[in-house]
Amino acid sequence: MKCMRILSHAAVLAPAILMTGCFFARPQETKYYVLDYAPTPPKERLEKGAYPFVMRMRDCNIAEAYRRSQIVYRQSANQMQFYGYHLWAVDPDRMITDLTVKHLKAARLFQNVTRYVENYVPDFLLTCEIQAVEEYDSKEQWFAHLAVEYQLEDAKNNAIVWKKMFDLRKSVPQQEPVYVVRELSFLAETINERLTRELEVVLDETKYQIQLPPAPSAEDASDSASAAKP
Repeated sequence: MKCMRILSHAAVLAPAILMTGCFFARPQETKYYVLDYAPTPPKERLEKGAYPFVMRMRDCNIAEAYRRSQIVYRQSANQMQFYGYHLWAVDPDRMITDLTVKHLKAARLFQNVTRYVENYVPDFLLTCEIQAVEEYDSKEQWFAHLAVEYQLEDAKNNAIVWKKMFDLRKSVPQQEPVYVVRELSFLAETINERLTRELEVVLDETKYQIQLPPAPSAEDASDSASAAKP
């Protein structure tokens, strides 16, 4: 009987102990992250100075799967998952747009870089498409993955003068979301450095074309030849 009574008390106390443990368990802490870095343009770029052009940066578009506050991670090409407690503090498309503008301004590539529609037509429009901003997990290693396509348009005639896709991955030293975000920031900096170099080539060519004197027409050449005759 004594043993039965002890078992009976244990059966009553067990749910109470479990409920107490659940009641006092610490809730999962939500953490928020941002992409950020301090641009460090090379000295030769800064010494060269700005090109006499104004560029407007349009807000980046982003693939629908990444249009969310949750940080995306995946373990295969066909399955995507989302962290419940590791969130972006700012929409990723907004952060990448901000970083691109900040980098181009720091590099002094253009006479002016704006994000807003002004009362004048700029020389160029820069658009971007974010195709991936995520954590990619393999069995042994985590990777940060950032893929962005940029396109430069002549704002006067809407002609595309340059377009390129940047698709980069970098291994993560520790398997925690904060380290994924740090490496994504590094990839954003790398992409913007390459973007600056590519755009500088385009602007150099454009400036050279503007400075070239117009080629004489066949009629002008004929008139010059007639005037040269005695």
